[in-house]
Amino acid sequence: MKKNLSVLLVVAMAVTSLTACGSKSKEAASDAASESSSTEAVAAAAAAGSNDIASLQNLDKLEVKTLNDINPMDYITLGEYKGFTVEVAPVSVTDEDVDGYINNLIESNPAKTEITDRPIQKGDIANIDYEGKYADTGVAFDGGTAKGFDLDIGSGMFIPGFEDGLVGVKLGDTVDLDLTFPEEYGSKDLAGKKVVFTVKVNKISEKSKEPTDEWAAGLGMEGVTNLEQLKETSKQQLTEEAEATHKADVESAVIEKVIEISEFKDFPQELLNYYLVQENEQLENYAQMYTAYGQPTTASDIVRIMMQNTAPDQTDADAFLKNMVNEVAQQFIAFAAIAKNENIAISDEDVENYLKEAFDAGTTGYSSLDELKGDVDPKTIREGLMADKVVAFLVDNANVVEPAN
Repeated sequence: MKKNLSVLLVVAMAVTSLTACGSKSKEAASDAASESSSTEAVAAAAAAGSNDIASLQNLDKLEVKTLNDINPMDYITLGEYKGFTVEVAPVSVTDEDVDGYINNLIESNPAKTEITDRPIQKGDIANIDYEGKYADTGVAFDGGTAKGFDLDIGSGMFIPGFEDGLVGVKLGDTVDLDLTFPEEYGSKDLAGKKVVFTVKVNKISEKSKEPTDEWAAGLGMEGVTNLEQLKETSKQQLTEEAEATHKADVESAVIEKVIEISEFKDFPQELLNYYLVQENEQLENYAQMYTAYGQPTTASDIVRIMMQNTAPDQTDADAFLKNMVNEVAQQFIAFAAIAKNENIAISDEDVENYLKEAFDAGTTGYSSLDELKGDVDPKTIREGLMADKVVAFLVDNANVVEPAN
């Protein structure tokens, strides 16, 4: 089966980006999948239903139709899609925003002052070498050895007693910590076992909430060698992020308005099947992200996570998925109808240029442009580029104003 390029590339494409704009559930899935700490969501989704969702089974046997196979005008009555008004908050980055951003940098990567005239205290950062061994055999256990490790004393990162056992230890000293792993520890080989950690203190640092030029330079941000440059760079970065968010918000508002003022007839099941297959590729992509973080996840799990995040009172994941697919179909029917009205077309050259730019970006994983071309579905690319052009047209013809309040 030809692949959907929007799954393979980290390149903006309408079939991904526009449905994400128009559907809060897609946003929730994307946000969740990008965080390695979201294992609780996966567990909750698995608990909500262990069976795979029926609509996601045997997709290769479905009969499909694309936009090229239908007349979009048969399934939509467009409203007045030029000149309508949408309210979107303007871009705003304040000095307080910049200060907050820098404070977050300080929290995550604090400025440190090296200490040489006192032992370790709680709140210090101790750079240590350590080796853990079973108390009864003296044999080192897997995962219990490291060198040059920065440990925040009091963070609770290590098992009970480890960090407390370092309080009062002097620079350069080596100590043996007699400890016991908790009974509920994740590794069966270590749960409840008595161990000895031999720890050497290489360096003691005190965290400071007062950033310095040296600290700013040490962050490794391009062009930043002092605090003033850090503030300038931070403001520029926040402004770029705010502008990107504003652009996405405007696109989202415009798409939602077009759907709101349009009337739809029931779509052919074959067309819904087509978008279901595409949606499944996106779900599989999110599931692979979770799995890469060590939490085995299925496309059905992702649907349940999305449902929990956006419609917690709903219990029918299959119905939730079908509604999501119908929303995607509505968007693309609307895009196709507007493209037909406004003579917006995608040429073979447009598709060629898109694929070349995607390959040149170095994010496709393909060894050659020809290999990439042979493994993607050009109809999907064409639809996505058409949607991009239509949305740009709608934005250009919309009246974007600030909210009244």
